[in-house]
Amino acid sequence: MARERFCIAAVTLGLALGGLSLGLLGADPVPAPVTAPVTPKTPGLVGGETCATCHEDMAKAFLAGPHGQAMAAARSKTMPDEACERCHGPGGTHVDDPQKTNIVRNPKDEACLSCHSQAGGLMALSLPGHDRTGVPKCLDCHVPGHGPAPAKPLLAGPPSVVCAKCHGQVAVSFKMPYSHRKGDSPFECTACHAAHGNNRTGRLQQTGPGSVCLTCHTEMSGPYIYPHPPRSVSGCIECHTPHGSMNPMMLTRPQVAQVCIECHTALTPRHNISKPIYRNCQNCHIGIHGSNHSRRLLDE
Repeated sequence: MARERFCIAAVTLGLALGGLSLGLLGADPVPAPVTAPVTPKTPGLVGGETCATCHEDMAKAFLAGPHGQAMAAARSKTMPDEACERCHGPGGTHVDDPQKTNIVRNPKDEACLSCHSQAGGLMALSLPGHDRTGVPKCLDCHVPGHGPAPAKPLLAGPPSVVCAKCHGQVAVSFKMPYSHRKGDSPFECTACHAAHGNNRTGRLQQTGPGSVCLTCHTEMSGPYIYPHPPRSVSGCIECHTPHGSMNPMMLTRPQVAQVCIECHTALTPRHNISKPIYRNCQNCHIGIHGSNHSRRLLDE
């Protein structure tokens, strides 16, 4: 019995020494299991699907609306799922304790400009008044897009209504006897203005070939051999009011002669404006916007 125990011990010792010698000779060790690196998420983010568990109707309306569809068409496929928290901030705390005080209910401009950065930059350049005063805010004019918008693009109403909240005096001028109208309705502000300043109408260029007025009034565009100088200095608003007027042709004065003598003060004796014949300069100077035949604008 003792001899058998001795043999078993000797065999065990031999196997152990053999394994040790193989390790010393450079045998490959058993590789440890490899785990994939975990990408940490921003603290508190839960994703749009989690938001939709409570706000299902709002989430569906958003994705079906123009804002959600624009996000779905963007280069980032993850944007629709990130949409809720891009505007309302991380929702982790709100999911744990659904209170109105621990979530951003009304997004600030910074949330909008995180995607629409170009609009903010162009406003600062082309519309310094809007940028300097900080009025309006994005959601003063636009709706967030959780449902159908009253007007495009995601406006809270027609431009004439939205703009009138601040520009009330201009809105009233469209009710004057002579104004820019399309039928019985005034032109929308965006026909001439761009609220973000992202094109020539945003800057309201008045002179030269790109004049905003000449987009519609093409018959006045010229070019003329003998142009009327005020057009190249101040543009159409030198003689006309842009929104509305009590005067025919939306002139700045009740009579044509009164407009003309603001510049043409040195009249010759024969131009006696006490006589009715000289109170309408356009009776003779018919090329009032410019002429290709007469230096004195006596012909177009």
